[in-house]
Amino acid sequence: MKKLNIILFFLWCILLINLVKVNASPLTSCLSSIKGQTVYPNNKTFPSLIIDENLYVNYTPSVLIYAANNQDVQTSINCAIKLKMGITARSGGHSYEKYGLGGRNNVMVVDLTNINEITIDSKAKTAKIGAGNRLGVIYDKLSQAGFLIPAGTCPSVGIGGHALGGGYGFAGRKYGFAADNIISMEMIDANGKLLQVDKQTNADLFFALRGAGGGSFGIVTSFVFNLHEVPPQVTSMQFEFGRSQVQQLFTAYNEVGPTLDNNIVLSVSLDKGSLSIDGLYLGPAKNAKDAMKPFLSRAPKPTSSNFKQETFFDSVKTFSYVPSNDVAKPKHHPYFFKAKSFFVNKGLTSEAIDTLSNFLSTASCSTYALFDLLGGTANIVDNTSSFMHRDSIYGIQLVGSDWKNKAQGDKCVKELNDFGKNFQSKFTSYFSYQNYIDRDLDDWQTRYYGQNFNKLVDIKTKYDPNNLFKFPQSIPVKG
Repeated sequence: MKKLNIILFFLWCILLINLVKVNASPLTSCLSSIKGQTVYPNNKTFPSLIIDENLYVNYTPSVLIYAANNQDVQTSINCAIKLKMGITARSGGHSYEKYGLGGRNNVMVVDLTNINEITIDSKAKTAKIGAGNRLGVIYDKLSQAGFLIPAGTCPSVGIGGHALGGGYGFAGRKYGFAADNIISMEMIDANGKLLQVDKQTNADLFFALRGAGGGSFGIVTSFVFNLHEVPPQVTSMQFEFGRSQVQQLFTAYNEVGPTLDNNIVLSVSLDKGSLSIDGLYLGPAKNAKDAMKPFLSRAPKPTSSNFKQETFFDSVKTFSYVPSNDVAKPKHHPYFFKAKSFFVNKGLTSEAIDTLSNFLSTASCSTYALFDLLGGTANIVDNTSSFMHRDSIYGIQLVGSDWKNKAQGDKCVKELNDFGKNFQSKFTSYFSYQNYIDRDLDDWQTRYYGQNFNKLVDIKTKYDPNNLFKFPQSIPVKG
């Protein structure tokens, strides 16, 4: 708490030093009809409200608008147009580069927290979910009705950015990415108009939003998702290995992982001193043990292993790594970090594993790597979606964190950037994951969107020709 208070004081000082150059009177007047709360930089609560998950980067918005409904979002967009101001949406505040605050100072931020409807149609197996909902809340409410959507493990992540950028996690190998399960959306466009978006209506926008829709084309306020029935029991799996067994473990991961039952999701974790796997099986423990035999027979013998049969929502708690009360009522746990991402198509070579392992052992700050097993439904190509990462064995997230001061942080980030560029050029595919957005990534246009990028530019130019919705890595307009 003391650390957080120091951070709040530091941010308040920044606000005072870098006074936001906004003529408040026209802005407050224009937003006067907003039903939700509006918070300006001169409000004492403002510094705490712009602290999200990543403390390494921060920006000062001109106003935080806690929209109560679609009309509030429309009013906000119309004011941005009238006053020639930038505008962005914030769903959960987990953008690694703080693009939920605009990626720059002096932007109007439409916070969608209060657009949090969850309406379940059990007969149709669909749910309308407001874009301000966090994953923990969604899992809680859907599981009570006997359903799930495939999505990530962090409860405080907002569904908006998560689903629009792909969204991988629980049940991904069986049911695909969160984006794959979107049936329709409501979006407020750059003219302040409410659009219905699905395969038939605004089909080009349906393509763009599912994979590249995080903030570039408009403000998505709600989704209709396809639901999947929750199994009566699932099995959480946890395995510990000696770190010296890393080569043998990845031989099994590379060769057997892609062939495993699609009810299995696995994530390898490697850091300076440990090697482990977290996994989930969508079924009872007996079946989980049988399904894991092909992998465990090839992998090194674990130093510890655990198969825990539990409900699906309890498994969400198991792998959230936050206090259990924080899952259904999620909150941020702010810390300093920087992340890189890579997709691996043919499995890492022994040289690649040694290179990464050595880096993790010598990095100047706490650094770890996660390897999420892909395949199954997640790798089925969908031509109605702009999400193009469909041919990988696993995705890697490399994270450096918990530095003590700015100098150490800057050194750590430089190390990560330098290592990431070299590692990707030698050992992984050319591509990276847009939900682990990285401002320092070169040729991000291709690495995130591949051959879809030019088509996305065309769609952007059609729906937002004046580039109202922009941030440092947004889809640009032509010209």
